[in-house]
Amino acid sequence: MIGQQVEHPQFGRGQVLATYRNGYEWLVRFENGLRFRRPSAEFSAELLPTIPQPHHTPFIPPSPMPRDQLAARQLIEALRVGIAPAQHVSELTIGLAPEQASLRQALEQTQRDGGAVRAVVGEYGFGKSHLVELAAHEALQRNFLVAAISLDLQELPPHRGFAVYREAMTHLRYPDTDERGLSRLLTQSADSVIIPGQLRDLSPAQIDPLVLGLTMLSNISATRRRQTWMHWLAGGRKPRSLRGMPRGVKFPSIYKVGHNARQIAYLLTGVSTLARLNGYGGLCLLVDEAESYSLLYPYQRPKASTFFQAVIYAALRGQQNLLQAENFPQHRWRDYPIAYDQGQGLFFLFTVTRSDNRMPLQQWLTDEQIFHLDPQVTPQEVSQFLLQVLVYHAQAYAYESGERQKQVRRASAELLAYGLRNERLSMRQAVRLAIELFDLLYLYPDYDVAHLLDELRAHIR
Repeated sequence: MIGQQVEHPQFGRGQVLATYRNGYEWLVRFENGLRFRRPSAEFSAELLPTIPQPHHTPFIPPSPMPRDQLAARQLIEALRVGIAPAQHVSELTIGLAPEQASLRQALEQTQRDGGAVRAVVGEYGFGKSHLVELAAHEALQRNFLVAAISLDLQELPPHRGFAVYREAMTHLRYPDTDERGLSRLLTQSADSVIIPGQLRDLSPAQIDPLVLGLTMLSNISATRRRQTWMHWLAGGRKPRSLRGMPRGVKFPSIYKVGHNARQIAYLLTGVSTLARLNGYGGLCLLVDEAESYSLLYPYQRPKASTFFQAVIYAALRGQQNLLQAENFPQHRWRDYPIAYDQGQGLFFLFTVTRSDNRMPLQQWLTDEQIFHLDPQVTPQEVSQFLLQVLVYHAQAYAYESGERQKQVRRASAELLAYGLRNERLSMRQAVRLAIELFDLLYLYPDYDVAHLLDELRAHIR
């Protein structure tokens, strides 16, 4: 090819100096002295080399997976790491019947008496996060607003009450829409003719951020200014545009630092009151991963304790006698009540991992208000869970379950229940093992069932 004489219809005869792109382009020096890199197809056909065309196998796209099979596959992949998706949390629960009954009782108490509290204590992987999802599901079914957050030692530590409030208001969930955040509640409250006045009558504070915010939102039509007020009430920074207040009205700052536990607890009960005025059952605040408390520095724990105690007191108030309102310090710049008291409905649930430095819950709550997650499950409860998992597994991989799957389900229920009762397995490990058992039966049709059960027995014991 190099050195071959070629003919171009525009530039005339020339000599090939180099080839590019597997021979599809040539660098040619023509007789007039010019050099061009041109596609080989432009040159005379009788002088072109025969270039073999690559053989391509036509691509036939696979048929799309049916929607129900795709949903089942996603469910199995979540269970493979030991997590039950929120939309299936009720049907994929092992045991926890007493805890679920206590949750229902607490939500009824919240609607009746204005508040309730539950603390969940357990080891890693024993179902604390699962119980939080159960509480969220039950609360949404009962028409509560739900704010579920997970603490983190770096990004959301338990001693920063303002950050906890902001995170809760950002992820506020509604039972009647997929919209998130406090803005929706504020919008429908401000657009109401009577709700701003009702909240003003119920508020025990002389200067209330929620009351002032609703008043301003009711009188503002500009979208950007309304969003500024709603962003501030949800825990955002106060921009300069909010500083221009009517004469004689002081701005009710939301304090990020200092002794602000009373104010944050007050705002949470205020949001619960606003929720009830809008026809909801109240506010359900769920705080997961509260074991970050045990990892705090000693000088940080008192502030975290004050925050949790303040929210507990705000929810319970006269329903308890372990905490006193006067023990919670006021902020240096502004005094606040610790709760709305009238019209509120706040349910507070938080999780704690067993450790030497965990929160002194016995000093704050009664034994009935503390869940100790001990996996005392029965083989029948595990068998029911395995049956549900098998249905989804067969749907996910499009096969019919047979006698081998039934044998493994019946026998493994006894083994997994034994491992849970004797703390050889965590709940998360048991869920993952269930998926692995059905995976092996599906991938290896000749896998001996007796041998599989012997391996499971050896792993547990």
